[in-house]
Amino acid sequence: MTTMLMDSCCYYKKMPIHIAFCVNDAYIPYITVTLMSIAENHKDDEVIIHIFSDYISQKQKLRLDKVVNPYPNLTLSIQMVDDSALRGLKDTWTIYTWYRVLLPLYLSSEIHRVLYLDADTIVASNIRELFFMDMSDKAIACVIDSESVNSGTYSRLKYDSSKKYVCAGVMLMNLDYWREKDLSSTIIKWGYDHNDIIRFPDQDTINVLCRDTKIVLPLRYGIMDYFFKNDFFYKEPYAQELRDCIEHPAIIHYAGMNPWKRELATSLMQDEWEKYNKMLPHPVKKEYITKGWNLVKMYIWNILHPSPKTSTLTRGDVLNKLNSCQ
Repeated sequence: MTTMLMDSCCYYKKMPIHIAFCVNDAYIPYITVTLMSIAENHKDDEVIIHIFSDYISQKQKLRLDKVVNPYPNLTLSIQMVDDSALRGLKDTWTIYTWYRVLLPLYLSSEIHRVLYLDADTIVASNIRELFFMDMSDKAIACVIDSESVNSGTYSRLKYDSSKKYVCAGVMLMNLDYWREKDLSSTIIKWGYDHNDIIRFPDQDTINVLCRDTKIVLPLRYGIMDYFFKNDFFYKEPYAQELRDCIEHPAIIHYAGMNPWKRELATSLMQDEWEKYNKMLPHPVKKEYITKGWNLVKMYIWNILHPSPKTSTLTRGDVLNKLNSCQ
């Protein structure tokens, strides 16, 4: 890890870890898969799950309870958010991604760290160590994003590429720092003032304002398929980190590859999502992006215009390529 972990004494082992999601009602089924992965890999830890939304139906609350209740070490907290301060901000993805910048305001001052997770994530192993690493004078800890290797990102946002660009879909937040610096308000104001250059709304804003106060985590804490398909990551300093993604995955982020959409469920690590989905009392049913008559037409088109079969990248392929690059 890029920073020293705190001493793993009994005091820290007894403290709960806090994980947050910011979603609407429709995304509750998907985060139940993430919750199951958290539960299965933290049976000896006290975990408090925070869900922030503008509305959660009773049906979906019951669905959440059925996942969490069998695990006595898990506690579920659902909070409604007043998003009036966010209206008018660019929401390329969804307004709910902006909710994460409000977490320092909504969470108790007694909570010092929280891990924000997108709905398309899996926690593949115990990640307790993340919560107790040294974050002195640091606002966030994240893994680099695919945009980090795009020179246009830095010219657009006007900061140096040596500062990197991270993915806010898996983000450990030092809430004490955010509160001390009133970072939530600063981020929202910057977002309003720079709507013209923002492409990835709150993620762009967080990267700009935290460019000097972020920890770049090893790739295994936010694994994206993009890493395996880009030669950039097969070289130092990322080669060993890429190997750890295969051999010791921590958090998998299915960014752009929604594992519940049949046409997009092609991730190298799709099987991890399937594993936890099958454990659920009500597994998520996969959907087609294309539906109805358009789905029929797509099938007919594929039959009449068969495309050459392309090989699917495997974990073994990645390890073999890493070995050949040594």
